[in-house]
Amino acid sequence: MENQGKEKSLRWKYYIDKKFQNQFMLRFSVIILIVLAFTLGILWLLRENPYALLIEEGGLLYSMNPEKTIQCLQENGEVIPLPTPVKSYNAFQLYWKPILFISVVNLIILIVFSLFYSHSMAGPIYNIKRTLKEMMETGEVKKIRIRKNDQFQDLVEVINNYIEYVNSKKKGE
Repeated sequence: MENQGKEKSLRWKYYIDKKFQNQFMLRFSVIILIVLAFTLGILWLLRENPYALLIEEGGLLYSMNPEKTIQCLQENGEVIPLPTPVKSYNAFQLYWKPILFISVVNLIILIVFSLFYSHSMAGPIYNIKRTLKEMMETGEVKKIRIRKNDQFQDLVEVINNYIEYVNSKKKGE
C-alpha cells in the first residue's frame, strides 16, 4: 500500500532521472545555441562587408530626422525637402536583437518540450531499474508496468515476456 502511494507521486514528477534528463535537454539546447552562433556570425560578416553585399540600386538604412530637412533639387528644377539622415544601420545592428530574442524563446520552448519528452523516456527506465532491483532483493517476480504513452513499450514487452518465460521454466521443473 505504501509503495502504491510512492508510485503515484512519482508519476506526476517530471524530473525522474535528473542526470539523463539534464543531458537530454542540454544536447537539444546546444542545437539552438549553435544555430544562434551561426546566425549571429553571418550577421557579423554582413556588418564587416555590407557594401559588397548590397545591390547596385540599393542603399544603406538610415534613421531620419523629419524636423531637419535638406533641400533637394530634382531634374525638372523642383526643390523638395527631404529629412536629414541621422544614423546609418547595418544588418547586424538591425537583426541581432530580434534573432537573440527568438533564439531565447526557442531555447525556452525546447527545454520545456525536452523535459516532457525526456520524462516519457526516464520514467520507463526508472521503472525498469526499480522493478528489477526489487525482484533481485525480494525474489518476487512481477511484470514491469509503464504508462501507455511512455517510450520503450517494446523493450518492456520483451522484458515481461522474458519474465514469463523464466517463470514458466521454473514451474516446469
